[in-house]
Amino acid sequence: MSGQPEVHPYQRVLTLTAAGRYGLHLLFLAATFFLARGAFMGELYPFGPAAVVAAACRQPRLLWPTVIAAMAGGWYQAPLPAYERLLLILLLGLIFSAYPALRRGSILTAATLAPVVIILVRGLHLTFTQPSFYGWVQVIFEALLAWGLSLAFIEATVTARQEERLLGGGLFLIGLLLGLQGWQVAGLSLPGLISCYILLLAALAGGAGAGAAAGAAVGFLPSLAQLVTPALAGLLAFTGLLAGSLRSLGKPGVIGGFLLAHLLLAGYFLGQDSLVTALREGGVAALALVATPPFLVKYLQEFLSVTVTPTAAPARGERKEKLKAALKTMAISLKFSGFQESPVDTVRQVARTTCRGCPAGKVCWELEGEQMVTLLEELLQKGTRESLTSADIPEWLASRCGRCRELLAALTGEAGRLQRQPAGNNLNSWLAATLETVATMLDERETPAPGGVMAGNQAPPWKVSVGIAAAPRYRAGVSGDTYLATPLEPGRYLLALGDGMGAGQQAAETSGTAMELLRDLLAAGFTPAMALQTVNMVLLLRSPRESFTTLDMALINCNRGTAELFKLGACPSFIQREGAVKDFHSHSLPSGILEDLQVEPLREELQQGDLLVMVSDGVFEAHRDLNEKERWLVRALQRAGEARPQEIADRLLKQARALVDGRPRDDMTVVVARIEANPGV
Repeated sequence: MSGQPEVHPYQRVLTLTAAGRYGLHLLFLAATFFLARGAFMGELYPFGPAAVVAAACRQPRLLWPTVIAAMAGGWYQAPLPAYERLLLILLLGLIFSAYPALRRGSILTAATLAPVVIILVRGLHLTFTQPSFYGWVQVIFEALLAWGLSLAFIEATVTARQEERLLGGGLFLIGLLLGLQGWQVAGLSLPGLISCYILLLAALAGGAGAGAAAGAAVGFLPSLAQLVTPALAGLLAFTGLLAGSLRSLGKPGVIGGFLLAHLLLAGYFLGQDSLVTALREGGVAALALVATPPFLVKYLQEFLSVTVTPTAAPARGERKEKLKAALKTMAISLKFSGFQESPVDTVRQVARTTCRGCPAGKVCWELEGEQMVTLLEELLQKGTRESLTSADIPEWLASRCGRCRELLAALTGEAGRLQRQPAGNNLNSWLAATLETVATMLDERETPAPGGVMAGNQAPPWKVSVGIAAAPRYRAGVSGDTYLATPLEPGRYLLALGDGMGAGQQAAETSGTAMELLRDLLAAGFTPAMALQTVNMVLLLRSPRESFTTLDMALINCNRGTAELFKLGACPSFIQREGAVKDFHSHSLPSGILEDLQVEPLREELQQGDLLVMVSDGVFEAHRDLNEKERWLVRALQRAGEARPQEIADRLLKQARALVDGRPRDDMTVVVARIEANPGV
């Protein structure tokens, strides 16, 4: 192979059998039919002419079959057939047939024929029908797109460079999916099925990075066909990332990761109505991946690799580093999505003005180029919020860089010049923060716990005993309150109480979803603030209808004897200590109402025997006198004494029910926790 660098391995496989060539030719013609239907913004159709030019240059025998397939696709494009488009495709075929030298000439000459014919045919049609400035802008833009696509398609068939092969293949798939818009099979979207299959195949062949890139690409497709917000790009990128992360387990691992992420995202963001359809599409795509022959996966691996020779699989540590880098890169990209200028271009401008002529430039930009770009992008993003100082320069750069001050000054100037565009919602910010949190968690997993291995097995000095009492509102079979009382890990204990909007089954589902997600995120290592932000965003996105819940959460550190209280629209909490009662209030709104959620913890040092009490509004507002709704609880806790938490919870619930004559107007829940010394320590 070293003697024939211009021969692509894919073409070498094709020469083995005539049946393989015949089948691939049919697939190309079918793809050309849909390429001719693919439209940018519903008005520009550059893919058909580009496919004809590529066929004329690389497969002359397929020239007229390709012309016929492209004309058929143009004839059936919505809403009505455009005869000038059919004419320009026919004219391309006639020119290549009449002048064979164009096919054998330079690639640039052959590719330039597409924009020339588009401007000639569509320009004349525009001139004699309805001439307008906007119409000419469309014609010129379509011509430029056809020229670039022609070059990309031709180069992708012969080049050995990975970037050009990925560009050509990716543009071909984008045109194919755009041409399939509106097609369905058995009630399932054909573009959706193919997009899921592409995501799975890329994750299996290329791992987490390729899966995330494929997910982001197919997620942006709807925005290319019409003016819509590409909200699915980040969600599908996360799906591809998770599927590719399990690539080492083969097809079962990739499919399992894909279905898990697809199920979670579909359940939280698409709602129950679309959940079944999304799972059906994902299931069909998973079956297609199972039926994919191994040689196709192997070829795609070679296609995505830097060299055609197989390389050894990266070590576990190296793979984890690449995953962390991919997460941080995606987070930075999402953070800068609201800026008018590209952060990459800005960073390059800073490097040109600051690092030119620096003796350490070769080390920084040739050996550590990716690390430098990532660092400068992070500093640039930070500079838009606050002032940059020398402490922001990491030690590995400050130790060799003699122009740190100039670098910070240039970044500060560029950051001040950047202007934010108005953002429609905080989805990008939340996704960026989530990806950064996951990357940070990967770093923390590698750090050994203080005190060695035995430190994690040592019992904490404090323990928590809990009692819970609950009752639904009058004549309601289901309570809308949901509670949690569970250890997260040795030394941390979670208490949470949620009250969903309304009452009954719907309120229970809302608060239950919030509780389950909160528990899983905290157990996975998310910070309390980030976990609450995620729950809030999920409640906002999971349903078009109004859906919110109050959240009352307490995180007890049994090693330090401290408690952090987080209250989102919740009733006051109480700590009883030796007969004295202290209350904790917060004026935050419930979760699921606003995108910008303010999370401010209330911290308290705990002592042995302290009693922590959390109640829902059905208990707190049981007293008819508004001035007494908190006082009766305080007096009841002052009389609690040394009773067990369950006895206290039952007693408080019984008193609350008595205040409403046994007919609660709202769901009632009481959570009582006592802090005690651990006898095993």
